Amino acid sequence: MARKTGARGANGERGRRPEADVDHVGAALPATARVADDVLAVDRHAETTWPGWAKGVVTALLVLHIAAVVSGALGVPPSSELERRVADAFTWYHGLMDQGYAYRYYAEPPPTPVVLANLSYGDGRPDESVRIPALEVPGPPMRRQRQLAVANALFASVQAERRRPGDERDEARLARSYARHLCQTHPGCSSVTLRLQQHLIPDPRIVLEALDRPGHDPFDLFDASLLTTPRWIGDFPCDGF
Repeated sequence: MARKTGARGANGERGRRPEADVDHVGAALPATARVADDVLAVDRHAETTWPGWAKGVVTALLVLHIAAVVSGALGVPPSSELERRVADAFTWYHGLMDQGYAYRYYAEPPPTPVVLANLSYGDGRPDESVRIPALEVPGPPMRRQRQLAVANALFASVQAERRRPGDERDEARLARSYARHLCQTHPGCSSVTLRLQQHLIPDPRIVLEALDRPGHDPFDLFDASLLTTPRWIGDFPCDGF
């Protein structure tokens, strides 16, 4: 009686068939395909991973920015001398990033500069008044913030020029740029007159007293008593642009 014995493969193990004897075409390919996929995955990962020096630079910049933001917020009075010294060390960064004036949600804001522009037309149309920032600015809140930035920049420019010697002043340097913009965006405009005023912060006690009165009306934040007298900056003919 013949005894059944298992066939020996090329590897010498009983009962196992060599890979070359696989009946189905491609049955031995999955292992090779997996290796190829792993290699491709490693290659793709290597292409999208930042080098070590780049990660270090980005990390350092993030630490710098976070430190500047935190120190700027903590350095606003009331604060300790240490907090103010640390905040002063980042003054250069606050100026570079233009982020040194809006901390603590304007808890102690200065008066708001307001630019008043009077546009004259040479075709018989009545004069037009433009206020920056406008009382109502359509669109996202960032548009009003941009208008505030324009007014602040113009006010700061005028104040800086007025501190210079009289023969070196040029108060209209930034004003000319804004007047040119108004001339170009208002067809037919013949000249622009610019003035500056400040919108004062109301005394909280006056606001509370007004609100405590029986049958009081809403407090008028744009009352004339809260606006300084407009100061003339200059007259700018549009044909000069």
